[in-house]
Amino acid sequence: MKILRIAVTGSAGSGKSLVCQRFREIGWVTLDCDIIARQVVEPGEEAFKKIVESFGQKVVRKEGTLDRERLRNIIVNDSLLRQKMENILHPQILKEMVFQIEKAEGKGKKAVVVEVPLLFELGMEKQFDVTIAVMAKDMDLVKRISDRDNVTKKDAQKILDLQMSQENKMTRADHVILNKGKRSELFESVDNLFNKIQKEFLTM
Repeated sequence: MKILRIAVTGSAGSGKSLVCQRFREIGWVTLDCDIIARQVVEPGEEAFKKIVESFGQKVVRKEGTLDRERLRNIIVNDSLLRQKMENILHPQILKEMVFQIEKAEGKGKKAVVVEVPLLFELGMEKQFDVTIAVMAKDMDLVKRISDRDNVTKKDAQKILDLQMSQENKMTRADHVILNKGKRSELFESVDNLFNKIQKEFLTM
């Protein structure tokens, strides 16, 4: 049987990572496209070389790694440069993601959960059997991004404005998990969904 591919998406600050953490704790392999994105821009990797060619040495730190914060500031305010960056990054992320899923399949794993922030924006839902959107109140998203990234609430809102609306994600996903801020409630929702998916796809 082929490995069951499950995608977890949601706006920045929605709690995707916590949902994936819980899936991992209760038995599924998890991958994170943000971590994969960092792996593919390590010095020496193809994407790293292309980014430096496109954006210049100003996006490289003294120690030779990518200055992710500087790069983010550049692309948040310029849609053409953001598109350029995405054209470099996304094919590499997809390639590495598929490789890691196949690796898990080769080890006989039954299911893999992948955290994909831009699942619907990039049309990547076709790669998955099940899609899950994690939702939260808009004001909670802004506060979490502001606290997490140490940015103003205005800049946090800018980051959110670049993404598809929560409502749109909700209508396109197979399942929705609501994150009201209480970890115990969130984990209970994940456990319930885990059992539901197990029953539907993984019970012989």
